[in-house]
Amino acid sequence: MSKVATIASLVRAAARTEDEFSTTVQSVVEESDHARTAEFFDKMNIPRSVAGDKTTETLAAIIVTPDQIGDYEEEKAIADGIQKYMDRHERKIKWHAGHPSMEGTDNVVLVMRTGSMITRHRLDRLQLLLRSKDELTAQEWAIARELMNRSYLSFRNYLQLMGTPWVDAMIQTVGRDELAQRLEGFYEIVDDTIRAMEDHRKRLEERRLELTVLPLSDAYPPVKPPNYFGGDLMGVGPWSQFWSNIVARAHHFRETVG
Repeated sequence: MSKVATIASLVRAAARTEDEFSTTVQSVVEESDHARTAEFFDKMNIPRSVAGDKTTETLAAIIVTPDQIGDYEEEKAIADGIQKYMDRHERKIKWHAGHPSMEGTDNVVLVMRTGSMITRHRLDRLQLLLRSKDELTAQEWAIARELMNRSYLSFRNYLQLMGTPWVDAMIQTVGRDELAQRLEGFYEIVDDTIRAMEDHRKRLEERRLELTVLPLSDAYPPVKPPNYFGGDLMGVGPWSQFWSNIVARAHHFRETVG
């Protein structure tokens, strides 16, 4: 029997290069051990000292299949681990915004590329989770909403940090021409991720219309999941405001380095 890799060894492997990042994440996903997957994402890290070796190459897809999806509580635990990963790396972009240098540019690119991969992966997981059953408890619907909101808001935070304070600080420090030459074409990777997120939002809304939520009391019939309560992104108004912000940030980044 082959020895099962420890979480620590998997975390070290994922931190070496972008290729090892994607292949290691894929191997963990394919294990379908939801507790290990949650722990791996909780501890996964890309050290600030590791430079990216790609800029405009197509992002590697992290494939997940329906049989690799857990129940709502298991997926929430995995999403909590993913969120910790995203939060750690959000702070790294913020650090680079305060310490602009050409030497740090590769790391910002690496963090954005891997963050884009993880954002797409977590939305793929959500799509499959919502297709695992047609009737949800109120708690399951609340989990689904939380997973969607955190996925979109995390990427928005990445884009805001890269597209405004970091880019602006870099222009002041190294100049627009040098930065644009280094990031030539990278905005296309960002734009492609945004298009994927928009497509996910449409598919999530289509699936919402097919679902029912069971009330807390048997005295009431199942209901359609509402598209807005609690100020989340399922609502038309919050989504419009959120998407306008995404588009504006992406436009600023594209115009600055494109």
